Amino acid sequence: MTRVIAVANQKGGAGKSTVTVNLAVALGQAGKRVLVVDADPQFDSTAMLGCAPEDAAHTIADVFLGEAEAAAALRTAVAPAVDLLAGDARMADVELTLVSQVRREEFLAEALREVLPAYDYLLIDCPPNLGLLTVNAFVAADEVLIPISMIDRNAYKGAATLLSTLETLRSRRVSVETLGLLRNNVDARRNTFQTLDDALSALGAPVLSAQIPMRSGFHDATTEGIPLMLRRPDTREAEAFRELATEIDGGSVPLVVPDSADGAITATRRATPAEVA
Repeated sequence: MTRVIAVANQKGGAGKSTVTVNLAVALGQAGKRVLVVDADPQFDSTAMLGCAPEDAAHTIADVFLGEAEAAAALRTAVAPAVDLLAGDARMADVELTLVSQVRREEFLAEALREVLPAYDYLLIDCPPNLGLLTVNAFVAADEVLIPISMIDRNAYKGAATLLSTLETLRSRRVSVETLGLLRNNVDARRNTFQTLDDALSALGAPVLSAQIPMRSGFHDATTEGIPLMLRRPDTREAEAFRELATEIDGGSVPLVVPDSADGAITATRRATPAEVA
């Protein structure tokens, strides 16, 4: 059965897109079929996977506007075992059109229904707010993963508001659960980390064991349009995403290295014993 996970935080800078893309690649390396759905008008996940909306025959905006079915809008094999429903800046305008629609919270769930059986995981990258696009993602999802930037002193406030929104949806019989709070941009040497860590524990939501360290490598990978999991698979931050995928999926994620020096997305292989050592 497909697991649909919305990756959300109403505060910008939490690392939603970085988490979405690298978790997708890690799950793909674990042998899962993954679809990334970029519902954010900033379309960062799309860019991180080396794609541009203008290069796609159709995007998620076309799906919402009824101009294409989800299956026709897919970009396949943007990373090993990972497909993409590309984001589009027009989604900001699409959100405004939803306001007057009947059953406006269910558009995304209905659009994705036909493609669900082809995947083990759907990861939805949400906008950095709690507007209609995010609510659409929550209604479509089984679970919500909440990245928390551990260098943002007010991060727990945004998490608390998001958790309250999920509770309201559940009271309206929307069956979406909280997968957990993910500590992102972690630097345990900072005073902010311990302060936030204590605050998160008091929110009453699961706090995942995996922690994603703060590293410049994420920015470099974003600039190059190659996920860090493929660009630098032997780093501590890549290992953290393998740990996250293992925690979510329950299976192990092997170290996979690119065949080419530039980390080409289409050429990857399992690490040899010598490389692992």
